[in-house]
Amino acid sequence: MGSLYIIGNGLDLHFDLQTKPEDFENYLKKQCVYNSINNAFDELETYGVDWSDYEQSLNQMDLDQIEEENAVEPDYLSDHESDRDSGILNMKYYVDSIQEAISTALRQMVDAADKKVSQLSKNRPPIKLFHNGDAILTFNYTSTVESLFCLPENVLIHHIHGCYKNNECLIFGYKRNKSSYSPAWSNLDENSWDYYIQKQREQVYKLYKNLEKRFQFEELEHFLNKCAQIDNVVVLGHSMGDVDAAYMDMIEKKLHPQHWKISYYKDEDKTRVMKQNYAFMNKISFFKLSDII
Repeated sequence: MGSLYIIGNGLDLHFDLQTKPEDFENYLKKQCVYNSINNAFDELETYGVDWSDYEQSLNQMDLDQIEEENAVEPDYLSDHESDRDSGILNMKYYVDSIQEAISTALRQMVDAADKKVSQLSKNRPPIKLFHNGDAILTFNYTSTVESLFCLPENVLIHHIHGCYKNNECLIFGYKRNKSSYSPAWSNLDENSWDYYIQKQREQVYKLYKNLEKRFQFEELEHFLNKCAQIDNVVVLGHSMGDVDAAYMDMIEKKLHPQHWKISYYKDEDKTRVMKQNYAFMNKISFFKLSDII
């Protein structure tokens, strides 16, 4: 019988990789935003984004404020159409630059982490942890597992949110849409509706929708179908929080493991996991990550 290892950011932090929320913030501070004197971090902070929750904090972004501060009133007295629709293009450039800043900051952070992993791999022997029949599901973008661990040939490994080293798309975003902001002003009468302002509003909403996480349920199911005779699930450095809870429930239903062994760093980590009320609560045991690595 084998084990399914679920890898989270805590494993990268165990090797002192700079992948904490504050590290991501530092990379955001290096990114410019169209038509703004602020860097991307400062700009997003003004809209209520608190990166202590990492990507989930994007769900709290104040879209009304983005619209209020960046919308351009059309000039209906002008003979030039560009004086009316330029605001649409201006808003598109603005929100696109925010999305690109987030994506670029993420890639730069992971690139730096992977370079450090490469250096670490030259100065230490591979860690022997995995065995024949095991499988690895990693939520990290880095190649930490491949570079620092000894991997038997038949061990399956899947980066569910993409692997930077393999030039894969890096999936990053919030879990669900809680915003009352919508692309249409359906509650306004025709005298209040303005085409040019509406089109700018749609650009703001497009930014919000593009930052919503695209869950990889089909890909996960395909991976789990290849995992044979899994007896244990071992979680290394994953918070087991609400953002990825649906993945964990799917693993339980698909594999029916006998045990869930979950690493923790602080005692409050154990409390947080238990508050999730997973269906496999009676199967959970905890251990310190440093005890096995």
